[in-house]
Amino acid sequence: MIMENTAKMRKMKYELTYMNIFCAMLVIFIHCASVLISETDKSIRAFNYIFTPWRFSSFVVPAFIFLSGVKMFLSSKKINYFKFYKGRITRVILPYILWVTIFYLYFVNHQYFDFSWSGLLHELYEGDLVGHFYFVIIIIQFYLLMPVWSFVLKRLDAGIGIVFSVLISMVFGYNLTYIFETISPGIVFPYDDVIFTKYLVYWVCGCYVGMNYERFKQSVLNNKMFITLLFIISAFFDIMLAYKTYSLTTLWMDNVHLLYCASAILFFFMIFTWTADSREKISIFTKALDSQCYNIYLSHCLVIIFLNDYLLVMRGMTDVVNRFWFVTAAAYIVTIIFWLLWWSAKRGTMHLISSALSKLRR
Repeated sequence: MIMENTAKMRKMKYELTYMNIFCAMLVIFIHCASVLISETDKSIRAFNYIFTPWRFSSFVVPAFIFLSGVKMFLSSKKINYFKFYKGRITRVILPYILWVTIFYLYFVNHQYFDFSWSGLLHELYEGDLVGHFYFVIIIIQFYLLMPVWSFVLKRLDAGIGIVFSVLISMVFGYNLTYIFETISPGIVFPYDDVIFTKYLVYWVCGCYVGMNYERFKQSVLNNKMFITLLFIISAFFDIMLAYKTYSLTTLWMDNVHLLYCASAILFFFMIFTWTADSREKISIFTKALDSQCYNIYLSHCLVIIFLNDYLLVMRGMTDVVNRFWFVTAAAYIVTIIFWLLWWSAKRGTMHLISSALSKLRR
């Protein structure tokens, strides 16, 4: 998602940087708004105001998976799998383990549940302790299967591969629970939301885009009107139907949402490509923010959970709308400032170490 590219590639492809940051910022809003959405209903005016941008933002996890696929296949060089998996462990898995542990200890300290090693391990491999961790479980599955993608997708025509991935996503991604129930009534399949098949189409499309990047960019820019109309129409139907069927189980909504996510990814990739084409360089702030998107993703919910607990329990702020505005502002400010300071401190430390080593070699 956020961490899969070399510095040289990033410098040349600013649209990926912009889209990465944009999606990371939307993720913060999604989780702030989710509290308001879950604690109110359609009879509350704030629900109706917030529902549209909340649903609009729901394409971000598919977008992150798409971006990861793009970055994985930008280079035509043969993958060194030892370095690849070492990088995934140090930059993806270890930060995930750290933040799941931090969240787990927070909940234990606030008496949500008692500590147990088995409980912590369960949260690590299922990714359901807090809503956003499921993404990491999904992306790890794609990484584990990297030799498969590298072998198959480079030999399979893009059209066939994408059609096949759409069918798998629609049949085995959104309907696994019902398939298991049909085959064997009474069996409950609890991992429906964290199986990679649900997001396969976004990954496969991203991989093919990475392999044909410049051609894809030009095609997107040549079809701006079509992509914009597709996005507007699919967004209208997805948001309207999601509002109408909110809290109801409707299988067909998953297929409508898949179309919306795909069109949103195309639309914003087009927007950021259009914007980036006129830029010769990006600011140091943008570079820093882009480099910290994964950390922001992993950590931001802690600010949201802490402030909601504090304001509700300690301050007695029962008005969920007031809490929403306060928590949203704080989540953005605290999370972004913290990780930019971390980036600055890390960069400064590395500079000092590098200078010291250079002097020692003289």
